[in-house]
Amino acid sequence: MKTKHKILIAKFLSKLLKLFISKNQIVIRNEIKWNLDLDEGIDLSVYLFGTSERKISNIKTLLSKKNGSLTIIDIGANIGSVSLLLAKILKNSKVFAIEPTNYAYNKLSENLKLNKELENRVFLRQLFISNNKKPKEVWSSWNFDKSNNKHQKHLGTLKEIKQNAYIKLDEFIKDENLKNVDFIKLDVDGYELDALSSGEDFLIKNKPIIFIEIAPYLYPEFGYSCLELIKFIQKLNYNFLDENLDEIPNIFDQIEKIKDGGSKNFFLI
Repeated sequence: MKTKHKILIAKFLSKLLKLFISKNQIVIRNEIKWNLDLDEGIDLSVYLFGTSERKISNIKTLLSKKNGSLTIIDIGANIGSVSLLLAKILKNSKVFAIEPTNYAYNKLSENLKLNKELENRVFLRQLFISNNKKPKEVWSSWNFDKSNNKHQKHLGTLKEIKQNAYIKLDEFIKDENLKNVDFIKLDVDGYELDALSSGEDFLIKNKPIIFIEIAPYLYPEFGYSCLELIKFIQKLNYNFLDENLDEIPNIFDQIEKIKDGGSKNFFLI
């Protein structure tokens, strides 16, 4: 389904819910407390499903053979819909939640403060993982207002990035003194190739599992094609699994099935 259609359905559900409850809610989902705005797409997803990525918990299967503490990096953490869930279900984890925008980072901070028991597992970083791109704003809000300043296809709204927040993935790992990384969630709405290339050396050498959203329609706006992204991922020696952990023999066939304006999630192993 196209992202635009998902947002329109979510907008309808938001209006329906607000007939009975206020738009601002503090709720518990998956034993995690959330401060949610039901006029926001990601917040509504957490309210309805407990996370914005319902299949992300399958990472437990892929990480089941790992011993000791797990190191996880959530690039594009937004309000923490994945970071907090992973910290909850993977109790031996250390999760770095990376979010560059002032808007989402403040909401992320508020949600973590509601969950004191997770504060020793989730570490917030207001950074933008980048090889050479330095935008001042990125898509960070999927609200249901009637603003004309939204993306034509995915209906996102741009939010300001913290000044001087840019850092390569390789540098971030070095600065945090991370000896190993077990899992990376990457959802950066068009900056995927730039983010991955900023950690090329580390990814080739260590090959952490990656959960990535691929949206072919987005990439020409950022100066590259989906084909270039797939070939770069293959250059890193990764194979593709679908969200249910089934192997994908031909990723190009899968990409061709994604409709204009749509996206699909994959695990890279």
